[in-house]
Amino acid sequence: MLYTLENKTAVLAVDTFACEIHSFRRKDKDIEYMWNGDPAYWSGRNPVLFPHVSSPKDKVLNFKGKDHKVNNHGFCRRSEFEFVEQTEDSLLFCLTDSEETYAQYPYHFELSVKYTLKENRVFINYRIINKDEEDMYFGFGQHPAFNCPLVPEKSFSDYYIEFEKEDVEGGRLDLSYELFEKYPTFVVREPQSRTFTLSDGTNKVVMEISDQYRIFALWTPHAPFICLEPWVNTLDGTKEGVPFEERPGNIRLIPGEEYRIAYSFAIL
Repeated sequence: MLYTLENKTAVLAVDTFACEIHSFRRKDKDIEYMWNGDPAYWSGRNPVLFPHVSSPKDKVLNFKGKDHKVNNHGFCRRSEFEFVEQTEDSLLFCLTDSEETYAQYPYHFELSVKYTLKENRVFINYRIINKDEEDMYFGFGQHPAFNCPLVPEKSFSDYYIEFEKEDVEGGRLDLSYELFEKYPTFVVREPQSRTFTLSDGTNKVVMEISDQYRIFALWTPHAPFICLEPWVNTLDGTKEGVPFEERPGNIRLIPGEEYRIAYSFAIL
């Protein structure tokens, strides 16, 4: 079910399925900034990556000494979130463990997602609580997809990513499908930048991330969108068969403890 936030500047719509943004528009521009989930390219939109980012080649992870079949990027992208409440400028959703999630991830947890709309910027805050009786381990990341091009008179190669710092040469990465043929996922590890801007010189998406994110990735499957992905960590590059609890970069929560993280993006 879709829930909407609106102010004088913008309109935001979020679905309970996968807790994904379905639309983000300014009132003064005829532009849809978010990818529509066309399955001809990719049915996702902006999934929450939990309890892991990416997946092992055999789709099996070892938790507590037992192997579990898992989905790519975890199960949130295929989960129905509970709508909790709406205020004048925010929406709150929640996902708790179920038989389906427990089969993939044998922990009891609570994941809350809060969207807050301020003018033309959406702030997205996450809270994860360990509801289990033992330490809980997880990875985390975001995967928002933005239309690229944003307007019909432009093409994908008219766009570029501006980095706040020189994490790439000159602090700017020009987009092209050839780039993603060479690097199917373009990954910057330990970026110094906390702000990243998708731009065609006129229309922009400006993303700001917290210091907890240690990886910034870009991805497109040769499609009319680009994903700007801040990750805390990833399974990529980890040897197969390593127990999940021993994988580098995973977050550890003791029983009853909570983990908070946030990012935001503005549409210009």
